[in-house]
Amino acid sequence: MKPTARRILQRRVLALAALAGAIVFFVYDLAADALLEGEFGSPHFVIELLVFIGVSMALVVGARDLRRLRARLAGETKRNRALAGALAESINEQMGEWRMTRSEKEVAWLIIKGYRFAEIAQARGVKESTTRLQATSLYAKAGVSGRAEFVAEMFQPLLLTIPDDGASRKEEAKVRLVAH
Repeated sequence: MKPTARRILQRRVLALAALAGAIVFFVYDLAADALLEGEFGSPHFVIELLVFIGVSMALVVGARDLRRLRARLAGETKRNRALAGALAESINEQMGEWRMTRSEKEVAWLIIKGYRFAEIAQARGVKESTTRLQATSLYAKAGVSGRAEFVAEMFQPLLLTIPDDGASRKEEAKVRLVAH
């Protein structure tokens, strides 16, 4: 299972907290070594100081990366909301063109979301047979014969606006051949 962006952020925050804890330990240890034990400049002190510097740099770089990751996540979340809104608007327009009733629209949205008829009926507080009749009615209005065709029909107008990269590459190759 792929970790979600939130889990990745949580792991990074936890790792940075561990680095911060190590830094606090090294500050204490370096101060104790230098002030209480007189080891300032000893090989032991120098090695600990180098490790402290490395851990501190890792914390700074990690914090910078975490800030960038959070900004990127916020941007992607905003983009996804905008796309979801546009998708919902397009689907609602299509349902309006097909003159679906409010009940049919509710059933249609639940079908699009992937719910089974029994789940739709339970969620709406109606019999499964009522849900099936409403689905049959909305399929007829959409001019399709079933669930899969209905969902495909809802997304078809959106898919037509996506350029076909394979076709454009073939056209570019033909243009290059003709040019040479």
